[in-house]
Amino acid sequence: MASPAIKIQAVQNQLAFEIATVQKATTTEAASNFLPIKNHPLALSFLRTVIYFDVFDYPLNEKEIFAYCDHKITDINLARKILHRLTTTNYLNLDSGFYYLGNDNSKIKRRVEGNKLAAKRMRDARFYSRIIAMFPFTRGVYISGSLSKNYMDKESDIDYFIITKPGRLWLNRTLLVLFKRLFLFNSNRNFCINYVIDTDNLAIPERNVYAATETVLLLPMYNHKLFNDFLEANLWFREYYPNYSLPQQRTEPRIPLLKRLAEKMLDNALGDKLENYFYKLSVRFWKKKHKEMDKTLFERNLKSARGISRYHPQRQQFRILDVYYRKIREFETATGLLINKESGAESN
Repeated sequence: MASPAIKIQAVQNQLAFEIATVQKATTTEAASNFLPIKNHPLALSFLRTVIYFDVFDYPLNEKEIFAYCDHKITDINLARKILHRLTTTNYLNLDSGFYYLGNDNSKIKRRVEGNKLAAKRMRDARFYSRIIAMFPFTRGVYISGSLSKNYMDKESDIDYFIITKPGRLWLNRTLLVLFKRLFLFNSNRNFCINYVIDTDNLAIPERNVYAATETVLLLPMYNHKLFNDFLEANLWFREYYPNYSLPQQRTEPRIPLLKRLAEKMLDNALGDKLENYFYKLSVRFWKKKHKEMDKTLFERNLKSARGISRYHPQRQQFRILDVYYRKIREFETATGLLINKESGAESN
C-alpha cells in the first residue's frame, strides 16, 4: 500500500498536469482571438467569398467557404481559427452552421428550402439532359445557373451549358429551340439554353469571378471527359478557385447509332448550308427582338459567332458583378477593411 506522502505527490502531479492543460488550451484560444485578420490574406479572401454569394442571398458553410475562397489553404486548422475570428469580431455572423453578412438570418431558411427544391428539380435536369445529349452534334451537356449551385426557387429555370461539334453549333441549337417550342410550349422552366460553344472554342474569353464561378460549378451531365478538357482550357479559374481539384472521372460516352446516322446525313454540304442559314437567321432574330439595345451591350450579352452562342439579354454577368463590387465598397466603408482584390467590374 502506497504511503500518504506518495498519494499526496500523485495528486499534486495530476493537479499540475490538469492546470498545465487548461493553461495551454487558454493560451491557444487567446492566441486565436488575437489573430491579425485585418491584413491576413485568408481572412480577406473569406470575406470576399461570403460577399460574392451574398449577392444571391446565399449563406455558406465552412466547407464551401474553404472550397470557394480565392486564396490557397495550406493549414486547415489556421483557416478554421481565422474563420472563427471573423465571427467573434462581428465581420461575419454564424447561425446553424452557415456564415453570412448582416443580421438577417432568414437567408438560412431560404437557402435550406432552395436546396430541397434543387434536389427535386435535379430529376428534371437529368431527364432533359439525356434528351439534349441525343440531338445531332451535341458533344457535352452541363447544368449551369442556380441549379449548379444547388439552389432553386419557384421561378427558377434549369439552365444548360452545351458543347457541340465544330461547324454545327447553330444547327444543333436551332433543333433544340424547335424542340422546346413544339413540345415544351416554348417554356424555359426545364429547358433554358443560354450558352453554347463548340469543341474548338472551349476557352471562355471573360476572366472574372463570375465567369470562374460559373465554370467550376458546372454540373457534368453528359461527357465527363470533355468537361475536363473544358476546365483545362480555362485554368485561369485557379486565380479565383485555387483550392478546386479537377474531377478524376474522364469517361467519354458512346454515340448511339441513331444519332450517328442523323449526323452522317447532315455532315455534308447540306449541313453546311443549314448551319450558315440558321446562324444568320438567329442573329437577325436577336437584333430585331432587341433592337433597342445598344450595340456594345448587344455584343457583350448576346454574343453570336460561328463557334459560340451566348444569349443573356438580362446582362446577368455584368449586373451580378456590379452588385458584387458595390457590396465590396459598402463593406469597406462600414468596416475600414480593404478587401477588394480587383479594380472593379465593367459597367453595363
